[in-house]
Amino acid sequence: MNYRIRTLTSLTLLAFLGLTVASDVNAAFGRDKDSADQQIQACVAEVGRHADYDDASRVVHRVFSLDQRNLVELVIRIETSVFSKADETIVRGYMASCVTDTMADVVRFRINTA
Repeated sequence: MNYRIRTLTSLTLLAFLGLTVASDVNAAFGRDKDSADQQIQACVAEVGRHADYDDASRVVHRVFSLDQRNLVELVIRIETSVFSKADETIVRGYMASCVTDTMADVVRFRINTA
């Protein structure tokens, strides 16, 4: 009888451990997605500081690459198109590359005219 109680206790503890690990993984996934969104927003803001948006009716940013370099750095590549007010054609384009850290600070930034 004592053997059955120990077995049931062990199985119960393993089940609780499994639920704890599963919920922690789920929470970490949500944090990582929010962190990536903040890092992308920081990179887009940096593009806005360096790009020329004069005479633009709209500006479109397209993230075409996200590379997790290590535990801290995320490399983001963004293509930016600036459309004219007159006929909605692209008047300027930019290719930007950002390296951000986990706090959504831009560590390195490079922008080129496309």
